[in-house]
Amino acid sequence: MSEKFFLGSMTPKGFVTQFGEYVNSDSYYTYILKGGAGTGKSSLMKRLADSFEESENVTRYYCSSDPDSLDGVVLHSSKTVIVDGTAPHVFDPVYPGACQRIIDLGSCWDNSMLKDKKDSIVRAVRKNKALMTSAAKYSAALGKICEDTLCCAQDCLDKQKLEGFSKRFCKKLFGKARGHRGRSFVRYLSTMTRYGYITFRETLENYLDVYYLCDDAFAASDMFISAVANYAMQRGYDVKLSPCLLFGNTVYEHILIDEIGVALVSASPLNGLDAAGKKINMSRFYHKALWSENKSRLKENATLVRALKDAAGRTMDKAKQQHDVIESYYINAMDFKAVGKIYKTISGEISAK
Repeated sequence: MSEKFFLGSMTPKGFVTQFGEYVNSDSYYTYILKGGAGTGKSSLMKRLADSFEESENVTRYYCSSDPDSLDGVVLHSSKTVIVDGTAPHVFDPVYPGACQRIIDLGSCWDNSMLKDKKDSIVRAVRKNKALMTSAAKYSAALGKICEDTLCCAQDCLDKQKLEGFSKRFCKKLFGKARGHRGRSFVRYLSTMTRYGYITFRETLENYLDVYYLCDDAFAASDMFISAVANYAMQRGYDVKLSPCLLFGNTVYEHILIDEIGVALVSASPLNGLDAAGKKINMSRFYHKALWSENKSRLKENATLVRALKDAAGRTMDKAKQQHDVIESYYINAMDFKAVGKIYKTISGEISAK
């Protein structure tokens, strides 16, 4: 099985990721790639992931600001991790040499060429940071509007009706208890990017049954996913929970249950997902009278969500253009034959496991 997730995302509280569970583990061996933009970190990870695709269960973790770029790869069979350890997702060895190793791709560049371009590099880096700061502000504003919608919707919830439905749904979905408690893992399936708020649909192709929770206001789908997760773990099933980072890690957007091949995916105005599979209409779990009282407020918020999503995406795209300028200087200064040798070394070590 091959899966795609995001490594993490920028939030009002800074960059958030759960990838440290791999990097800090003594069960995996991690290659931590260091080096600037354009040094070949993403290309190296793509090459390694492709090389072991047939023999490994591969999970790819992408950059939230640029979903075309890899930030991390996990090869599950050989218990190997390759990750970009540069800002904003800085990783350093916990057990140096024993469980983690730093790979310095900066050793493959020509320092004199970069010094000659100092002024241009500094200017581009500053522009990129300024644009990313602006994008973070738009994302923070987007999060605040979504939070207002959530709070409003929570007041409208028919919790008793939703709890009853959740129990009936879970009893059909899961068999007898396995005698142990399952575990939960955080995996970011959706986030804000330069292309807008996107979800890795390719990952959903691994699941036999995909249920789309059609919810305009987040509250019902979050409560339902939480209930399913708790029931599943009580029965001994592991779950992958995908929080919406615009709310922090407190509101669940999706849940994946590998052992039974089931995914529950929120379809909201935020992610814009089409309900292409089995649909569950979550609007029936809101009190109609209370919803009607808040209808104009919710409608205004929906308009703001669309506008702020577009603004954040456009600003992140402008930041990516500056990032491409930065990359061009480093690409010209790189000895990619030396990077190729690093690939062969890492690939050989993984194959020898």
